[in-house]
Amino acid sequence: MIEGLLAVLVSASVLWWLAGRDPKRLRAARQRDRRAHAPAVRRGLLLLALLPGLGLLLWVNVAAVLVWFGGLTVSGWLIAELRAPR
Repeated sequence: MIEGLLAVLVSASVLWWLAGRDPKRLRAARQRDRRAHAPAVRRGLLLLALLPGLGLLLWVNVAAVLVWFGGLTVSGWLIAELRAPR
């Protein structure tokens, strides 16, 4: 179970980084001075966020995969709420 929680921390930190330069969020917040990540960088960060889950699957730890998937979902909602423009 600790493996799943560590994987959530790694993936959530990448999601936080990805959300910081999201083009749609930057437009909604009218932050024209900040540049969005390029599409290739966004795809790379997405793959990096999913990599811990793949590692857990290859390790054949189904419980940790479920913990990771649920934690990643909840952390994604939380990141979207915290990064939302006011």
